[in-house]
Amino acid sequence: MKIIDHLIPLDIQNELEKNILDARFPWGFSLSSDLGSKASYEYVKSKRQQFHNDDIVDPGQFYHNILIDQKPGQFFGWFAPILDAINFEGMRILRMKMNFNYPLIGIKKTTHGIPHVDLPTEMDYTTAIYYVTDADGDTILFNEKNGHEGPLTINERVAPKKGRIVLFDGNTLHAACQTTNNNTRIVLNINIK
Repeated sequence: MKIIDHLIPLDIQNELEKNILDARFPWGFSLSSDLGSKASYEYVKSKRQQFHNDDIVDPGQFYHNILIDQKPGQFFGWFAPILDAINFEGMRILRMKMNFNYPLIGIKKTTHGIPHVDLPTEMDYTTAIYYVTDADGDTILFNEKNGHEGPLTINERVAPKKGRIVLFDGNTLHAACQTTNNNTRIVLNINIK
């Protein structure tokens, strides 16, 4: 795992944040943070049982796909400075999207989203989370990997800070904590081979 602050210059961070927060920016909405699942009490209950954790929640979120089926979307160019800054030799982007979480008032400090990996059938890839905005709502990186059942142990909590990126093994279970203040939590999620 690696955390890098000020990945890109502040003026580019600010421009990216301004453009993404513009009311005209197109967001989709999902009732579940797992775009591949159907939001339901039974789904969350099964995840709570899998990880022996009653503090798991699955609030909806807004999302925007930046790279769709290996084809760059309309706003792909906005993120070129980030991709240039993390350029791995022979890098291939598997998936690139943004998540927009809104505040949930009254949740416990121990509450977090569903522990997951972004690409459960993919092996040997890196996940990068770039924080577009300052917010509360840490990203939790667990010690356990994809396929684990039972209680989880926290390896690291990464606080959202505009311009920060965290890179880690894509098979690492991780979860987002919801923001509880008036700030939105917007992250760019990149999966790299």
